[in-house]
Amino acid sequence: MIHINLLPVKAERRRESTRIQVFVGLGVLAAVLGGLAVFHGFEAMALRATRSERRRIEDRIAQLQRETGDYDSLKVQRENLLRQKQVIARLERARSGPAYFMRELSDILSPGKGPTFDHQQYEEALRRDPNVAINPRWDPKRLWLISYTEKDRQVQMHVGAKSDDDVAEFLKRLKLSAFFSNVYWKQTQPQVDPKLKVSYVTFDVDCRVNY
Repeated sequence: MIHINLLPVKAERRRESTRIQVFVGLGVLAAVLGGLAVFHGFEAMALRATRSERRRIEDRIAQLQRETGDYDSLKVQRENLLRQKQVIARLERARSGPAYFMRELSDILSPGKGPTFDHQQYEEALRRDPNVAINPRWDPKRLWLISYTEKDRQVQMHVGAKSDDDVAEFLKRLKLSAFFSNVYWKQTQPQVDPKLKVSYVTFDVDCRVNY
């Protein structure tokens, strides 16, 4: 019987199988490493994108903070200006209030002076009715206040005058003045001073003061 020694063939096949397994293992390892490299690359890109977006958001937040800071500053300035305007308005009202009104009444009753009025409107009123003209030569000493009361800008005056003409002149000036409106008067009452034996008239005026 002939015996054939197959041990070298089996050994060669084992070595070939081992080489194939090694190559396969290296291929798998290379594939895994490649996959890891690709995954790492994508992760790095995503990280860079996230960082870039974060910087953009931080820059936007900083810009908004600057803009908001400017807005807050402007808002404070505006509120300060409004407060100043309100203070000025109160001062203006106070200045044109009772003190200026009493000065106006004093001017009406002072020689060489007269009421505060709109000259253009006065000229137009003269064209419609010449009787509204005031007498620049009128002597205010011919008229005097006996009493004066005011409540809620409604005024009542009790006045004395030497004649009806003085009453008419005083009423013209009140109606013309920018500080008075709704001027109404009651009929004059003749009076006589028993001591001086002098006759005169008294009358009442109801009006509204504008201040």
